[in-house]
Amino acid sequence: METGKKTNRFIILIPHRDARKPFDDYRSKLFAAGFPGAYSFPAAAPLAALSRPSSREELGEIARNIRDYTRVTDGKILSAGTAFAENIFGKFSFLGLRLDFPLNESFFPQTARKKILHIPVSPVLCAAIADSGSFPPGISRSGENPVLAEAPVLSFRAASLANLAIRPLAGGEADYSFEWKIGPPVWLPKYVKRGSGNGY
Repeated sequence: METGKKTNRFIILIPHRDARKPFDDYRSKLFAAGFPGAYSFPAAAPLAALSRPSSREELGEIARNIRDYTRVTDGKILSAGTAFAENIFGKFSFLGLRLDFPLNESFFPQTARKKILHIPVSPVLCAAIADSGSFPPGISRSGENPVLAEAPVLSFRAASLANLAIRPLAGGEADYSFEWKIGPPVWLPKYVKRGSGNGY
């Protein structure tokens, strides 16, 4: 990526593409409803804003911690309606599907914690970025708008973690034009039921 514009860095969780069809349809509906930022961020959930990238070893440990947490849901990560993750991306909020596990420093190894600038309360699978101060006409944060109420429910086991670098483009549509680069993925370990040799 060229320099000159501020580069923001994140650890992101990326659901396997086979689980994303309902999410992709939802993103299309948001764009049609007046969200110009519906395609301004990859189909991923930011887990932390960073000062510099995490190592593969750090991503691997985070992946194992997430997998351990999902044992209470049979290895699945579930979504639970529309949510906003604010104060993590400058003036922008992440609008999307709230994922059902909490985030705190315990998910991150000690070496990674030194790089963390911000952790959202819960991860949001980003369907659109939106200016924190304003939303398109007729769209409220309450979720009462029919488009927001149509948020799908996702359930998936397969997902990867990666570093993301994203920065604004010099041109493009208003403030919603970004370019990004995603680092090599580190997959969550295969889910294996306790007491079973079968992987899921």
